[in-house]
Amino acid sequence: MRDHRPTATTELVDGSRFKKLQEHAGEILMINQALKKILPRGTEDHIRAANIRHGQLVIEAASAGLKMKIERDRLNILNQLRNHGFAKLISIEIRINPAIYRIKNNDVETQKEAKSRPPISEDAAGYLLAVAEHAPDKIQKRLQRLADMAKKR
Repeated sequence: MRDHRPTATTELVDGSRFKKLQEHAGEILMINQALKKILPRGTEDHIRAANIRHGQLVIEAASAGLKMKIERDRLNILNQLRNHGFAKLISIEIRINPAIYRIKNNDVETQKEAKSRPPISEDAAGYLLAVAEHAPDKIQKRLQRLADMAKKR
């Protein structure tokens, strides 16, 4: 006989390939977080863990220069990841993906647009005028314009 009762979605997910995919993505995210702590300073925003296949971690770097830097520290990174609980990793493959720069640059541009500077105070305007007295003509005009903007507000 057939069972016509409704099936819970958790049962469907647990029995499907989606569960394995979800676990795989979670593992990559955990490795990515550990990798951010291990990487040399200044490189963590331009390098990410992309995939794990048969014990091989695939890392994407934004440029060839960063790839070379990571290649040099490959064994150290692998050992530290193993110490963080990722013992099944056998090797690391590093690929270049310039799209990482594009993604980060878009975020930086939107942050710059969102930040607005506070207006110049009256005291600051006075200091600008005092400095402008002893400055060359070109700089003097610019400093006076800045001071005038503060007085208008």
